Amino acid sequence: MPVFRSASAAVNSAPAADLGRRRFLALGGAVAATGLLAACGGSDDRKSPAGEGGRAAASRGPWSFTDDRGEKIDLPARPERIVAQSHPAAALWDFGIEPVGVFGPQKGADGEPSPQIGNVDPAAVTSVGTNFGEFQMEKLIALQPDLIVTIAYGPMIWYIPEEVIKKIEKIAPIAVIQLMGVSVPDAVKRFGELAEALGADPASPAITRAKSEFEAAADAVKKAVAARPGLSVAVVSGTKENLFVADPGFHGDVKYFEQLGLEIVKPAKPEAGFESLSWEEAGRYKADLILEDARPEGGLTSAQLGAAYPTWKGNPAVRADQVVDWQTETPFTYQRFTKVLNDLATAVTKADAGVVK
Repeated sequence: MPVFRSASAAVNSAPAADLGRRRFLALGGAVAATGLLAACGGSDDRKSPAGEGGRAAASRGPWSFTDDRGEKIDLPARPERIVAQSHPAAALWDFGIEPVGVFGPQKGADGEPSPQIGNVDPAAVTSVGTNFGEFQMEKLIALQPDLIVTIAYGPMIWYIPEEVIKKIEKIAPIAVIQLMGVSVPDAVKRFGELAEALGADPASPAITRAKSEFEAAADAVKKAVAARPGLSVAVVSGTKENLFVADPGFHGDVKYFEQLGLEIVKPAKPEAGFESLSWEEAGRYKADLILEDARPEGGLTSAQLGAAYPTWKGNPAVRADQVVDWQTETPFTYQRFTKVLNDLATAVTKADAGVVK
């Protein structure tokens, strides 16, 4: 098991020039400065399945849960008031556990809900911070949380910097779920274990239906891949400065695509989830189909890349118009990932497997 550190401690060991972009790309949030404590200030219908039997009756007596750091949390009773980072908030919500508070990305620049918050109803939760390391402590304390939940990517405890952890733990214990290199179904299962410990009913009709739809979408990808033998796929993110090629060993969604049979182009020298290439060397990896980062913050669309960089236009997949979105901000839930898989199956079905000669 890796040694866990907070995000601020881990990223301070990286070269300063790479810090913002690598954290933005590899760890799925907006570009963030070193964390600071702020003492003040599958369906889109955004409904929790709790109303369909997603949550069991309240229990009495001691409660315990061992998180992915190996830390055992012991409480006198099952936590009822949960504050969670955006990704686990979305995951718990889809299992029928509704947090009272959230921190991390919640809205995009257009004012619409961030993909990271999933189906969470923003009117039903209180935000205690949106930026990396930001906690509005008065709001957090007022919520009287029993448990705080976040995620980790390797040693990086996400959105809770080292200088904040001790202060947060005085309010409530922190449960951490590891996502680095964890395939989508395994991550969903782990969120489900936490949700069940918090009172969710894993056999509820809503969850059973969502899992069935997710599995059907996964089967659709397998069938599409089988019908396109030899199809190569590159997963990338392009900026003005660099082309980043994703390492499936780091990204749980890309790892799962590979498990479903996709032939993923693997970078030779990945670091923090990507190999960073200058645009002069961006033609190093060729593919029949490209999944390109759909995030607007700091990235460029395929059309923008083609207008500026000949090496992008020279890629066989780009010339064949076989570039689709990589939905990097999708929470790992059955409900949210079903669409991702169905879209992937469609893209593979339409792709020509012979554009790389």
